[in-house]
Amino acid sequence: MSRRPVQNPEIGPEHGDEIHPAFGVAVVKRTSGSGRSLFQSDLLHTETISLSVHEATRKRDLNYDWVHPSRELVKIEMSLAQWGSLVSSMGLGSGVPVTIRRTEHDPFVPEIPHQPRIAESLQEVREVTDRMYARVKAATAALHEAIHEKKGVKATKDALCALENAVAGAGSNAQFTVDSLVETSEKVVAQARADIEAHVLEIVRLTGAETSIEASSFDAPALPGPASSREDRSDA
Repeated sequence: MSRRPVQNPEIGPEHGDEIHPAFGVAVVKRTSGSGRSLFQSDLLHTETISLSVHEATRKRDLNYDWVHPSRELVKIEMSLAQWGSLVSSMGLGSGVPVTIRRTEHDPFVPEIPHQPRIAESLQEVREVTDRMYARVKAATAALHEAIHEKKGVKATKDALCALENAVAGAGSNAQFTVDSLVETSEKVVAQARADIEAHVLEIVRLTGAETSIEASSFDAPALPGPASSREDRSDA
């Protein structure tokens, strides 16, 4: 891998600040507003986390480095659950879905229509169910025809085998589809739970209110051991 060139900071012409292509500032904010649709989230979010990256300048004054953000390069928005996943899963997986709100070349990225992915799962379940029913229905009709039209033992056995295969395939396909739907539903519930918990914790932090639940205190039993009892200590 080729090494990047080293470039010294320069003095900007406007305010005399130091400038460099690598100077940057990241800003994280918690935002509130009307329900917004986010990428890979089935919920509409009124509380979100935004992360923006700006170019930056530096100025030395009063024995201190003053860093100032300037032009915004990119801005992304996340649900509280996505933010939690981003912070807690560094280096794991293929990344956390986020919603791009602004880029260096597009200051107004279009909004995402609210299209919950669980609706896709429900549609897939419906399509799989329709296909399974049609296959079983066709196999049953073929068996019925072979029996009533006396097409012979071989034709009847073939029709019965086709029906058995259709029924067996229906079971495995149905199980896979249901498992996929359950997994999607669990993700939606996890998103909602994470957002609710984060929202409650933020309210507690801002108001200073006590938590609504508390672990009860109890006296731990003494551990067995030589000369460790209260009597031994009191005698000593």
